[in-house]
Amino acid sequence: MHIGKRAFILLLAAVFLPICHDASAAAEAFALKRVGNLISFADNAFSISAPEAGEVEITIHDDISVYRVLQFSVPAGESTWSWDGCGYNRERLSPKSYVITGRYTGQSGREETVSFNTPVEYSGQDLQYALPSGPLVSLQAPDDWFLEMKTIQKGTVLVEFRNEGVDAVLHTGKIPVEGGKLNRIPFSRLLGRRMPDAGNYLVRVYEATLPDHAYTFALTVQEEAVPDEAPFVTGDILPEEDWPDAEIWALMMQPSVVVDIDFFKHQKVYAEKDPDAEVLGTLHGQTQGLKVISLEEDWARVGAWNHEEAAYVEGWVPRKVLKVVRPGTDYGLLIDKKAQTMKVYYQGRLLDTLRISTGLAEKKHFEQETAAGAFLTGYHRVDFSTNGKKFDYVIQYDGGNMMHQIPYLWGAGKKDFSVGRDVLGQKASHACIRVQAEPGEGGLNAYWLWTHLPYHTRILILDDPEQREAEFAALRSED
Repeated sequence: MHIGKRAFILLLAAVFLPICHDASAAAEAFALKRVGNLISFADNAFSISAPEAGEVEITIHDDISVYRVLQFSVPAGESTWSWDGCGYNRERLSPKSYVITGRYTGQSGREETVSFNTPVEYSGQDLQYALPSGPLVSLQAPDDWFLEMKTIQKGTVLVEFRNEGVDAVLHTGKIPVEGGKLNRIPFSRLLGRRMPDAGNYLVRVYEATLPDHAYTFALTVQEEAVPDEAPFVTGDILPEEDWPDAEIWALMMQPSVVVDIDFFKHQKVYAEKDPDAEVLGTLHGQTQGLKVISLEEDWARVGAWNHEEAAYVEGWVPRKVLKVVRPGTDYGLLIDKKAQTMKVYYQGRLLDTLRISTGLAEKKHFEQETAAGAFLTGYHRVDFSTNGKKFDYVIQYDGGNMMHQIPYLWGAGKKDFSVGRDVLGQKASHACIRVQAEPGEGGLNAYWLWTHLPYHTRILILDDPEQREAEFAALRSED
């Protein structure tokens, strides 16, 4: 997908553009002013007066969190600098009051700081993401493929089909969308009543008022249905801790054998090839990959980490419930429960390592432990609140377990991330994977993942059996 590579390059590029400057009259002191209102996804500007040429760092923050830091060079005198009014990775700034702090360092070493408060009351329009469910669609089963997307406001999304290497637009679809809602558009609705011919296309997606902010991906359309693949003996589905990135990526790109039941349903794993045998635990459908050990006529012996207490089990499931699913080829995540880290890969290259919190089991709630294994992301989900905490940027990956941003408290104009930030690097969730809100060293954060990871992105979660069993033993001893 071209969007991931393009967005990552833009992430590392300069975020401020000079509109104009007049270096003829140097100021006596450093001054920083907002020009007009502060609006996310709009043309915003700062007016700067500098006694001499130097460097300026502008921080958008409150007394709890930093939402963006911008750094650039300024000439002596007056200059005006534009920006998009967004947080890191083009994230919408929540409607609240912010502090703008400017720090100036002149060429002579002179340093000055100014601050002022400013509100964000509303946002402009933006297509936050547009992600295809896969690189291939069959005209015999067009609704098996979908486009996930979300806009800030009500609008119209345009979808353009081109032949690869050709500028002329072959087909254009117009999709009305409600702002703030998740949209999953099947292929049969992408171009209205029309269906393109079989072929290789470059698809461009953008909101009608924002043609310069587009998402582009390659798509192969074929007449025949995509054939089902037969379940197979998989070998190991998780890497060892010391594997190099190339070997980890190769494992990530292997197909998964999953249980073909609903995302939220549970498949029993039996101790014997008998539906009346002892149940060793249950597994989720569609996205939980299984280690297939052997295949018989009616049964398959599999290994996986169960839903009840994240314990590794090997047992039998009916062979007829299994199917093969291939992962997306752009991104992959490696989660280390011992280190509480997430490594993010793009086409085999490590982009960043983020801090996370996985599940913390509680007495009589061992299911809150995050299960290890090889998973595939499912749908993007709506933000949610529980116990007074808000959770944004949600992607399903294992039944009812999600990956999302760390929680925050909201009230009295405050967005308090400390409730989630203080336990990063520790087990703290109810089985979900919480991801840092601030960017890592590579610039990525939870919002970046939400806007870049498509359906069926691989997630590998390394187990921590010694630590997990010690924690469970301590909980059992409380009885």
